[in-house]
Amino acid sequence: MVFRKNPLEPDELRHLALERLRVKGVGPTALDLPSAQRLFEELEIHQIELELQNEHLSHARAHLEAALNQSTELYDFSPVGNLLLDSEGSIIKVNLSGAQMLGAERARLLGRKLGLYLPEAERLVFNDLLSRSKSGDDLVAGELTLLNSHSVATHVQINIAPLSDESGWQIVLVDISERRRMEAQLRLSEERWKLALDATGDGVWDWNLSTDAVLFSKRFIELHGDTDIEFGHRKEEWFGRIHPEDKPPVMVAMQACLLGERALISAEYRVRCKDGSWKWVLARGAVIARSEDRKPLRMIGTYVDISSRKAAEEAVRLAANFQQAVFDSLSAQVAVLDRLGVLIQTNQAWRTYAQPFAEMGTQAGLGEPYLDVLLRLTQGEQGVVQRARDGMAFVLAGEMASFQLQQPFFVPSDQHWFSMKITPVRDVQERLLVSHEDVTSLKAAELASTNLANVDALTGALSRLNFLNLAEQELQRSTRYGLPLMVLMMDLDHFKQINDRFGHAAGDAVLKRFVQTVSDVLRESDLMGRLGGEEFAVLLPNTMVEGGRALAQRIIDSVQSSPVPVNHQWVVYTVSIGAGCLSSENCFSSLLGVADMALYRAKNGGRNRLEIGMGD
Repeated sequence: MVFRKNPLEPDELRHLALERLRVKGVGPTALDLPSAQRLFEELEIHQIELELQNEHLSHARAHLEAALNQSTELYDFSPVGNLLLDSEGSIIKVNLSGAQMLGAERARLLGRKLGLYLPEAERLVFNDLLSRSKSGDDLVAGELTLLNSHSVATHVQINIAPLSDESGWQIVLVDISERRRMEAQLRLSEERWKLALDATGDGVWDWNLSTDAVLFSKRFIELHGDTDIEFGHRKEEWFGRIHPEDKPPVMVAMQACLLGERALISAEYRVRCKDGSWKWVLARGAVIARSEDRKPLRMIGTYVDISSRKAAEEAVRLAANFQQAVFDSLSAQVAVLDRLGVLIQTNQAWRTYAQPFAEMGTQAGLGEPYLDVLLRLTQGEQGVVQRARDGMAFVLAGEMASFQLQQPFFVPSDQHWFSMKITPVRDVQERLLVSHEDVTSLKAAELASTNLANVDALTGALSRLNFLNLAEQELQRSTRYGLPLMVLMMDLDHFKQINDRFGHAAGDAVLKRFVQTVSDVLRESDLMGRLGGEEFAVLLPNTMVEGGRALAQRIIDSVQSSPVPVNHQWVVYTVSIGAGCLSSENCFSSLLGVADMALYRAKNGGRNRLEIGMGD
């Protein structure tokens, strides 16, 4: 298409104007000056109007040329092929994309029939599409294969619409070769996947939710003892065989997967076989295709026979139940710990006793470190906990066949004594067995026997010899395990004046009341002995300086606030205390000497007070 140049050159335009003037037969006339001036003004205005019109026409032409060029580019370089066919099916117009799909230059394509570029088997299909397009108003579509000069196949989707004057057809070709290739790869991948799963013994199911049909692999059907003909292709054949007790949760899980609430379904359930027996299976699956409105279109999955595994699990469960029953029949409190010392199993005796001591929300300490439970039972006895920690480490390291706590530990809340033993289970999990044996009655008998032979007859405190022997043993134990130890030397202030003023009977009453007052302050593990006259000593095992200081002050305060009634009178008395802390002493007499020196300072410092002495 050729556009006429506009406006013309000034000389050419003047020549044309003079010619038109002569044709009109209009000649010049005489004008006066005002008329000539008006005429010149009108001519000037008319000239400007013409210039404006020419400028507008130039812009319009430029826009038109740009639009035409863009239209041509869009038509030629569109990703789809556009063709016009005449009534005989010959190509009368084709864009560049269409020519590339047909594998020829556009000039060579014009006048040739499109059907020649189709495989012979598809030409009848193409002709049928052309005929159908003329019989209705809707667009006719199909899929065909184009063959170019190199015999390379191009798969296309063809859309056909008849021209309004019925002189031919408008054809649109969309290259779907890549889609076809991906579909072929997907089919091949699915076939390989199904073959691989069948080879491993797993069944495969493929559910088309649009048709509600399910394809079952050979192995899937064999798991039920059926054949292809007997099993069919309906989901009812599958779901109808699920055990009634298992079906509700399976259906809930399946529905959640279909709705997109969960990505996968994994369900273990029983299915009825052809012979009426029940078999355990594991079904897994996922929705792999959904519509634009998120409705499920296709779901595939696997089907595995897990009957052997379930039988093994049941056997293990029964064995575990038997083991737990034996476990629960033991009178001792027994717990199993993992290699980190956390309680993972307990027997009935343990649960019954330990539940009141357990952390809120736990069952008798399950899931807690054993040492934390032991710390609560003993109300903070770090020495017992440390010895148990060391014992566990020795047993796990193989340095000890088992660990036995040398002395029973005490539970202050209910006044019970327990022996402790830690034994390795010797399995790959490196578990430990901890037992607590209640020895309260034995301990009570032992203490009663000891008291009978080794207590002061008047006050009930330990005798001097017995106290010193026990104190020596405790010092050696504390030294061996690196535990703290304190001793308190106590002397009643001005006791001779009490005897002189109120009599020796009153003095004996004061001594008895003093021992009782101090005993009320002491712990079960502490020892109190009468060393002579009004002089007493208290041994505080596993006690640091601050703890000993606090306890000694409580004794001073309790004694001062506890006068003794004698002959309708109240005898008020006080006590001075010297404390010794274990440092480098290797015998109890040395530690007692430290406390005695501190007591001397307390007496000289005004009595009714505490002094703490430190060893070398």
